[in-house]
Order: sequence, then C-alpha cells, then structure tokens
Amino acid sequence: MRARRIRLAAVAAAVGLLLSMSAQLAAADTAGIRIEPVPALTLPPELDEFYAPAAGIVAAAAPGQVLRARAIAPAFFGIAHLNVDAWQLLYRTTNSFGEAIATVTTVLKPRGARPEGGRKLLSYQIAEDSAAQYCAPSYVIQAGSIPADYVNAAEVLIPIAAGIGQGWTVALPDYEGPNSSYGTSKLNAQTTLDGIRAVQSFEPAQLSGVATPTALWGYSGGTIPSSFAAEIAQDYAPELNIVGIAAGGVAAADFAAALRHNNRGLYTGLLTGVLAGMANEYPEFRQLLRENVDPLGQLLIASKFVLCHPMGTALVPFYDFLAAFRGGDPLSHPVVQKIIAENSLGQRTPSVPVYIYHAQNDEILPNAGVDRLVDKYCAENAPSVTYVRELLAEHISGVFTHLPGAFHWLRDRLDGHPAQPGCTITSPTTIATTPEFTQGLTELVPTALQAIVGQAIGANR
Repeated sequence: MRARRIRLAAVAAAVGLLLSMSAQLAAADTAGIRIEPVPALTLPPELDEFYAPAAGIVAAAAPGQVLRARAIAPAFFGIAHLNVDAWQLLYRTTNSFGEAIATVTTVLKPRGARPEGGRKLLSYQIAEDSAAQYCAPSYVIQAGSIPADYVNAAEVLIPIAAGIGQGWTVALPDYEGPNSSYGTSKLNAQTTLDGIRAVQSFEPAQLSGVATPTALWGYSGGTIPSSFAAEIAQDYAPELNIVGIAAGGVAAADFAAALRHNNRGLYTGLLTGVLAGMANEYPEFRQLLRENVDPLGQLLIASKFVLCHPMGTALVPFYDFLAAFRGGDPLSHPVVQKIIAENSLGQRTPSVPVYIYHAQNDEILPNAGVDRLVDKYCAENAPSVTYVRELLAEHISGVFTHLPGAFHWLRDRLDGHPAQPGCTITSPTTIATTPEFTQGLTELVPTALQAIVGQAIGANR
C-alpha cells in the first residue's frame, strides 16, 4: 500500500510538472518571446530597463514586432487591483522621420479561456498630454505606481468598463513613444497602429491575428493618434481589420487656431505642453525655442518636460506665450508651419468608418476646425462619417455625455453591423436627456465599479 501511495505521488508530481511546463509554453507568443514575470518593483519608464532594448535590436525588427514582454499587476490609481489578465509589450515602431524606435503597449483581457473565434480588440488612446515618460499609461496602470497624472489614472476606467466589460481585449499604447512626443500626430498614429500589430501577434491576447475586428477610440489628446490613424491606416497598416474609429474633442483639426485660442487663457499651460512635446520630436523646433523665446517662456517650457498634464496645465494660466517669442508671430515661422502642416488632420480621407463628437462650445478646442475637417471628409466621399455636435456641452463635460454614443457605435461595428454610409451630421441641444445616454450609463457605470472592487468583469462574454 505504501509503495502504491509513493507511485501515485510520483504520478501527481509528474502531472504537476507537465502542467507547469504547459503553462510556461502557453506564456510565449508565436514569435517565441519569453514573458517576463511581474516586476518586483514598479519603476517609472525613466528608470525601468524594460523600456530600453539592447542596441541594434530595434533597427533589425519589423514594424509592430514584439521585442520584450512581461506580465504586470494592473491597478486603479496604483492601489485597487484589477482582476484581469495583463501584460506589457515592447515593440518596434517608427518615428516622424521614418526611423526605427521602440515603445510599449499595455494589454488587458478578461479572465478565462479564448472564446470561439477569438476576442475583439479595442485600442484605446488615453489623453496623455504630457512630455514626460512617467505620465505614460503603461506606468500609471501598474500596481505600486505613483499616479501623478491622476486624470490618466481615472481615464483607464473607460476602456476597462467599455472594452473588458464586453469581453474584448484592450490595448493601451504609449503612443507618444520613448521621447514623450506629445502633439506629433504622425508619430502618435504610427505607434498606435504598430501597437495593434504587436498585440495581434501576441498569443495570450486571444485574438485572431490580422483578421481580428479592431476599433480605436480616444478623447481630446487621445484623438491625435486615433484620428490621424484613420487617415493613414490604409497606407501604413493596410492588413489591419479596423472596423471603426471614434474620436471626441478632436485636437488636431486646426493646430494654429487652438494655439491662438488658448494663449492668454485658462489653458495656456496645456499650450506650452504641446510645444514641449513637439520639441522632444523635432530638434529644429527645440533649437528655435531656445533661440527665440524669452527667459520666462524658457522656464515655463522647461517645466513641461517634468510635469504631467494636470499640473502642467494648471501652471501659470493666462500667460501670453506668443508674446514671449522674439521676432514676430511664431506661427508664421517656416519651421513651425512645416511641423503644423505635417501633423494636422485633413491630409487624407479616412479609409474606415469614423464617429466624431465635439461640443459646439468647446472652451479648449474650437469646433470650427472640426466642422471644416468633417466637411472636407464628406466632400471627398469618405466611406462613413458620423458627426455629433452637442450644443449644451463643453470640453470636460463632453467626456461623459458622449461616452454612451461612442461606446454603442463602436460596439455595433465590432459586432459586425455596418456603419451608415456617407455623412450623418447632427447638432443635438443635449445628449444627457436621451434614452441612449441613460442606457449607456447603466451599462458602463456598474461595470466600472465592479472592476474597482476587484470583480472579474467580462469573464463570461
């Protein structure tokens, strides 16, 4: 009898070893990338070696190729642990000049086995709006992080409730890249599209490769990559199955108008944050600022390289930054005009259905530029444009009032329902009193609360 127990114990140990080996094998993606364990210490990207690939590896990789992968412990505000599977992927992408760089995307999925046919993918671009790496979504979402960017930490709940709650896989790219290039639409869109490529190649994400139905979504600063991706996807990543892109509070429709509008206003700090982000990407712009901005302006710009956008925006409102530029109107300078032209929307017609929402009385981003952009898309016969112009709203309230509309529109696209062809433009007085708004809140708010308290949302979808 004792010998039999020993044999049974040996068999059990062998089975346990085989299961452990199977789990380890399942933890590798199709490219053979080893998944590193959850880091023992949560460090900001500036100090985290995960973000620094070995020399030569990036240049040799293809766009979207995964270079490193690790598991993470995701948490709301760095404290409330989220009951989802989560990883981070370091992948190769391309900067504004066609050069190979690497950045990180965070992958979240519901607990449980891969559903038949695979999961759908939502790439959500958080409004990072900062020129410092520790403000990036990949740091803010980790347990043990110090969420100095509390706005980004809170915005994480939108894709969790709307995406994970529906059983979708969610990608949160650090689309500003390794240099925190805020406001650079071309780079931001390319990093976002390559992030989608990376996630689709990552087996644990439970997707179906390039056939995966994929949607993009962003608000305010998150529209810089999302909206520009709608224009370049056909050329830059034609293999992706992007079924729709939602963008609210569109930021890159008219850069010059937005800069002038916010100068000497409450959001002057947000203006100088864009300048810092562009200086991170364009050496000639950084040099222009150094040579032509007065000492106080230099000091304010320098602060944006170390502050996340809530603090950076609040610093020195009502400052006349344009007057700090020596030698006339900076928006007339050839370097500035070149950069604005390269990163403005309207260069191409979207190749996928788009849902655009914007407050008519947006106090940060005047809606006239968005109106012109939509008119251009419509005149160029974009396949499907839905544009909602809410009257009784502004930039901050627009985050919430349009959540249900964007969520339902994206869900319909991911569920395989075709978008209405042509252009549909509506100008409701308010959305907050509509049945759709109420329905959306009843779907999203309870799911968000369940996620905060550690329930495994979306596990049975």
